[in-house]
Amino acid sequence: MTDRFFPAMFLLGLLISGQAFAARQDLVLSPVNTQALLHARSALTDIDGDFGDVSGALTYDLDRQSCHVDMTMNVSSLKVGSAVLKQVMLSGIMLDSDTHPVMKYVGDCRPRIVNGQLRTELAGKLTMRGQTHPLVLTTELQFQGNTLMRIVSHGSFDQRQWGMSTLLHSVNPMVRVETVILMK
Repeated sequence: MTDRFFPAMFLLGLLISGQAFAARQDLVLSPVNTQALLHARSALTDIDGDFGDVSGALTYDLDRQSCHVDMTMNVSSLKVGSAVLKQVMLSGIMLDSDTHPVMKYVGDCRPRIVNGQLRTELAGKLTMRGQTHPLVLTTELQFQGNTLMRIVSHGSFDQRQWGMSTLLHSVNPMVRVETVILMK
């Protein structure tokens, strides 16, 4: 009985320990590991912004090939080229930081086949200026072995959908966004 018992227990131990290593990576999002960027165009200049205060959580499950992101950006932490530009961006006609101090994105990774190749999207909802609308981002998952190291997501949205002004058509309504999350 001992001769059969030991190999069975050894294999069971390997299976259980393999499950413990495989699976899930959880990350608390912070300015140290997360960048939330936006890019807009106006008649006068390009606007590149970076939210300095980002928080939330990311969960990646290798076994299920899934991820979930819940990210909050403090609107007043937006860094742009100048104090005047920042004042306009945070004003009531744009991001309205006084009334809506945070933006939030919640989404899930989903695989997609595009032209015969596997692609990943982050499908979720962006809440901005008190309004929530769908926002799908193209996402690149970068691995080292079976360990997720970095997630880079890109997309764009029409700011008018959230009630933002185009300043008498001097600002292109389409805003590009990029998020980079380092798994550290």
